[in-house]
Amino acid sequence: MSNKKFDLFRRLEELPSRLYIILAVVALALHIAICHYTSASVVITGLVLSITYLVAVSIIYFVTQKQFRLYRIEADASDEQNNGVVRAFRTALNVPYAVVNPNGKIVTVNTAMRNVTGIRGTLFNTDISSICHCSMEEILSPKEDFILTTPDESARNAFKRSLVQIGEFKFQVDVHPLHSKGKQYYMLVFRDATDLELMTDLYHDNLTAIAYIVLDNLEEIAQYVKVSYQSEARQVETLLKDFAAELGGMIREYDRNKYVLLLSRQMLAECIKTKFDILDKVREIHIGDENLPITISMGIATTGETMAQRERDALVALDMALQRGGDQAVLKNENGNFFFGGRTKSQQKRTRGHSRIIANRLCAMISSSSNVIVMGHANPDFDSIGACIGIAALARYLGVDVKIVADSESENFKSCTARLLDIADYKNLFVDGVIGLGESSFGTLLIVVDANNFAILEAPEIAKNSFKTVILDHHIKKEEFENEPQLSYIDPSASSACELVTEILEQTLPVGTLRKEEANVMMAGIMVDTKNFTRTVGTRTFAAALYLRGAGASPEYARTFFEEAFEDYRAEAEFGSKAQIYHDKIAITSIEGTGSSGDRIAAAKASDKLLTVRGVNAAFALIRIGTTVHISARSNGSINVQLILEKIGGGGHFDVAGAAIANSELDEAKQLLLQAIDTYFTEVSSKS
Repeated sequence: MSNKKFDLFRRLEELPSRLYIILAVVALALHIAICHYTSASVVITGLVLSITYLVAVSIIYFVTQKQFRLYRIEADASDEQNNGVVRAFRTALNVPYAVVNPNGKIVTVNTAMRNVTGIRGTLFNTDISSICHCSMEEILSPKEDFILTTPDESARNAFKRSLVQIGEFKFQVDVHPLHSKGKQYYMLVFRDATDLELMTDLYHDNLTAIAYIVLDNLEEIAQYVKVSYQSEARQVETLLKDFAAELGGMIREYDRNKYVLLLSRQMLAECIKTKFDILDKVREIHIGDENLPITISMGIATTGETMAQRERDALVALDMALQRGGDQAVLKNENGNFFFGGRTKSQQKRTRGHSRIIANRLCAMISSSSNVIVMGHANPDFDSIGACIGIAALARYLGVDVKIVADSESENFKSCTARLLDIADYKNLFVDGVIGLGESSFGTLLIVVDANNFAILEAPEIAKNSFKTVILDHHIKKEEFENEPQLSYIDPSASSACELVTEILEQTLPVGTLRKEEANVMMAGIMVDTKNFTRTVGTRTFAAALYLRGAGASPEYARTFFEEAFEDYRAEAEFGSKAQIYHDKIAITSIEGTGSSGDRIAAAKASDKLLTVRGVNAAFALIRIGTTVHISARSNGSINVQLILEKIGGGGHFDVAGAAIANSELDEAKQLLLQAIDTYFTEVSSKS
């Protein structure tokens, strides 16, 4: 309220009391005069004057009160903000508060604030942080600035970080702007939230988390060791029950070798601290003379307000753990997905029955579509191109129009499709992203091969606008899909996308349908991802190669696709000359790119070559192309390069991985890689 209106209001309040006194004096004077100069009765005269006085006082009272109300409404409307501060002051008489300037210097505090802080001396011009250990900037900042994103933290961090500590108590701070004589101040009202925090902790710690657990490789191991695994399965069950008992949780087997576990978030935090060491305990159980380890996969969820939502999210997390190769736990909470474990190389889990089911579903989806678009990742390699060609052959056999979205200027594309382009069916088969987007409609089926991250596709905008999507990939799934595809066939145990597609073609195409030119490109895809059948090879890999060989593929001819330019050969030689050994078993090399389209391929070949050095268990080759540093990683199976590169935004397989660090110098990227390697070995040693 302004000073002028305050003075006017004060005068109006004082006016009635003055009138009452004047009227009383007048009535008394009249009574004396009438009784003195007339013969009127003293009692009757006094009674009449008294009634007259009361009537006059009543009239004045009601008239002035109406005027007072009008002035109050006007004053409140003219300065609503400061009236709000006044009301806050009135309600805060018994609540600790402090008035500070914009710099956080204290102007005044009330008695309640002194009682809380225990300070009896002057606080004038001292900083607010001296009593609440929180600067003025932090008090005024939004809560979101303080939210932590670590797996053992949750949404309650926003609440916790908005509290301030004073002595043994926690307070929430309400900030009220205040203006006086043209200056800005803040009134900070401290509301006791100690009990609220305790209740929040209690609610959070006792919230039920749901975990699904499966033994993910027993049947596959049994195919190789040819022994019964029931005894080992019972050992795992005993371990899991003991694990649940220690956590105070409940575990039930809902299917053969599949379990559901209910536990509190407080106990889940203990699992996070130990990095889910139950994975290591189970891995110590072996089967057969080969001592093959048993592994489990876990999907845990703490999200959502209902148990039903947490159950769905736990199943999604379990699916992600299996698609990442198993032997790991995936935790889904309010801050995203967090991964633990993954130290064992995945075993091939596919069977002919499984491939037949996928093939039948895929054929049904293709047949019911108006047209098909097939797409791999940007900067395509032979595996991506070969898988696209295999799916195109299937769609053509089913009589559905098909287009392949690819970079026709890529050297890899030119080298492996030279003969295909002479075939009539391939004259207009390959299109760019713009034409592919124009071909998309409501009835279009998009089939993505050799990738499960839409950001790295040849034309990501097509995937974003697709109504029906299928994913066929052998890379480890890093995150959930924004829009769940209608069919997702991701198997990290497969050597290549061409291997997966070949198995589908074997189940569907009649003999003689696949052309030898197509089979050659698919054979090259398997060869490039297996390093000529020397890495990540299983029995199904050779079975796929045998099928392609029967279709006319020639490994000798496919090998000609790998011929390199002289500039790429020089780049590989430079990689070798700059190699260094780190941690006594890791080779690292880095060079600036030459500008050749084969720079990334040269890095991949360099890491492959370094892995052949005696004593080297993993190799990393870094090359800077433009403003982006690309990293190619290889391992002999004893070091999980996928976990290392995931720490800097990359991914891949246990023994083959890659990463791209944008807007980075070569030395900066190398330091990030060294830190990731150090972290990996620290985590491994902590579990030993």
